[in-house]
Amino acid sequence: MKILAIETSCDIASVSLLEDDNLILELKETSVKNHSEALMPLIDRLLKETETCLDDIDLFACDNGPGSFTGIRIGLSTIKAFCDVKNKPCIPVSSLEALSYMVDEEDAYVCSMINAKHSNVYAGIFEKIEDNYTKYCDFVFDKIENFLLVLGSLKKKIFFVGNCGILYKDMIKSYLKNDIFFEEDTLVSSKYVGMAAFDKFQKGEIISSENLNALYLKKSSAEETLEAKS
Repeated sequence: MKILAIETSCDIASVSLLEDDNLILELKETSVKNHSEALMPLIDRLLKETETCLDDIDLFACDNGPGSFTGIRIGLSTIKAFCDVKNKPCIPVSSLEALSYMVDEEDAYVCSMINAKHSNVYAGIFEKIEDNYTKYCDFVFDKIENFLLVLGSLKKKIFFVGNCGILYKDMIKSYLKNDIFFEEDTLVSSKYVGMAAFDKFQKGEIISSENLNALYLKKSSAEETLEAKS
């Protein structure tokens, strides 16, 4: 099965082609000013360098958030268009779940945290059980201090992934008594989106393009401003 996976929720846009859960090629654009300008040239280059066309793709996957509101919308609309034109299935993967695939270790928790500004985080906790990444609890948008209180109840070692692990490293160490590890690579990658999508495909978690929606976890700044004025 060939999977085209895209990642647009963070500052770096990336696209990957996978055969099942094995990466064939990943391309990144590290100086993205506008994902709408960078994404299609990246996809075109990926297909050319792998001698692949959209008809060869069996499954489309994208990051549906949380993260950049604009980037997520661009990624979702691109994948929706591909699915509609080629009549192929799609699978959304949260950025928090994709991050958890950085850690390949059982008997541990993986804590994915993404900076939501003003001491807030988007966060999720995962366990790898028999090669499956299982969500331990619902995703949250909360103050970092509040989320660390939740982590305090965990008894096993914890791996931190995402851009908040390093950002709040000292605070995390002061709050937690667990064995703690920090992943230095902090950004979501399309290859992990593709790997997670393949696992979801095997579980039958396929959706049609009309059901492909964003996972924001919080309201946009524009929505918050409008509510404040009302």
